[in-house]
Amino acid sequence: MWKAGNFLLRSQNMYRFPMRWFSGSQDTVESSILDQLRGVEGVNVSKLSSKCTFKEIGLDSLAQIEMYSSLEDKFKITLSDEDTDGVKSVPDLVKIILSKL
Repeated sequence: MWKAGNFLLRSQNMYRFPMRWFSGSQDTVESSILDQLRGVEGVNVSKLSSKCTFKEIGLDSLAQIEMYSSLEDKFKITLSDEDTDGVKSVPDLVKIILSKL
């Protein structure tokens, strides 16, 4: 098996694995989001969980945008407005970030 660019090649079969895919799993993404939320002023940390909505914890829209920017830097991805429209909870955001990795 040898590596060429973003592909792992084996015999006649070609498997595509983007190299940045290996930088995050669901647990890693979830814990990164929760860590970001713990640092946001005004967030009710006592209600913070892997299933919480942003409304439940008191996250305002400006803080949400700043969090997206930090997560883009951390995971080296780009989150467009279309990606983040309708994101209301931690599980929603985890799903979108995983789709970008």
